[in-house]
Amino acid sequence: MRKLPVLLLLLLLAQSCTKTETSYYPVPTKNLVIISDNTASSDMIVGIMGAVRSSYPSVHIDFFNSKSFDVYEGSYLLYLTLQNYPAGTYIAGIVEPGAQSKRIIYQANNETILAPDNMLSTRILDAWPTTTCTFVDNPSVLGGSQADSLSVTEFYKRAILSMLSGVQVTSFGSACSNPETFMVQHPVISGDTIKGEILFTDNFGNCTTNIPRELTAGIAIGTLMNCRVDTAHLTITMGLSYSTVGVGENVCFVNGSQRLQLSVNYGNFSTRYNASASSKVFIIK
Repeated sequence: MRKLPVLLLLLLLAQSCTKTETSYYPVPTKNLVIISDNTASSDMIVGIMGAVRSSYPSVHIDFFNSKSFDVYEGSYLLYLTLQNYPAGTYIAGIVEPGAQSKRIIYQANNETILAPDNMLSTRILDAWPTTTCTFVDNPSVLGGSQADSLSVTEFYKRAILSMLSGVQVTSFGSACSNPETFMVQHPVISGDTIKGEILFTDNFGNCTTNIPRELTAGIAIGTLMNCRVDTAHLTITMGLSYSTVGVGENVCFVNGSQRLQLSVNYGNFSTRYNASASSKVFIIK
C-alpha cells in the first residue's frame, strides 16, 4: 500500500513534463489613436469608432481629447503620440476649425498619420523634415466619392478604413509639396536670454514650455527675471514649486516632465497673460 503514493507522484511529474507551455505574451494587434477636439461621445467619433470596430474588430483604439479648435496644442498631442506609441501605429488627428481644410496622410517614425492640412502636423514635420505628404483626394480610397462631397465624419470614416487596410500612402491622392505649418521656436540660449515656446496649458492655466531643465541650470532659486510671452512683459521668479512665491505671484520651475513651467501661485497664468500653446517665451537670466 505504501507504493501507491509514490506511483501517483511519479505519474503527476510525468504529466507535468509533457504539458505544452502557455505563452502569456500579447498577440500583436493594430493600434489606432484618434486625437480630436470632438468628445468621445460625439456623433463623429462614435461613427468612426463603430465603422472601425465593424471592419476590424481586433484593432485597439485609443482616444485623446484636445482643446476645441486648438491646432497648436493638438499638434503637440499628435507629436507626443508619435513619440510614445510603437512602430506601426495608425494616428488620426481630427482638429478642424471650420472643417474646410484639405486632408493629408504621411508616414513618420514608422507610423502612419492622417490629419487636416491646417498646421496640425507642424511638430511632427518639424521633427521629421524629410517626410513626404500626400493629399487624400483619390476617390478609390474614399468609397468612390470625391473628398469634397463627403461630410467630415464620412470622410474620416472611409479614409481611416483605407489606412487600416494597408493602402500605400502614395495611393491616397496627389502630392502635397508644401503642407501648412506654424513657426516653431526651438529651446535655445542666445546671449543672456532663454528662448522657447509653450507646448500646452492645463485646466488651471499652468503653461508647460519646451525649455528643458538643462537650459535653466545655474539660475538660483529665488532669482527674479524679466520675461516676455508673446507681447506680454512680466517678471517671474525661479522656484522649486508654486509655494516659492506668495499667492498671486508669478513663478517658474522645472515640472515633472523636466520642462520649465510658467505659473501663478493660486492663479491662472494662461488667462493673466493670454498665453497658450505656441506662444513664444523669452526669459532674461
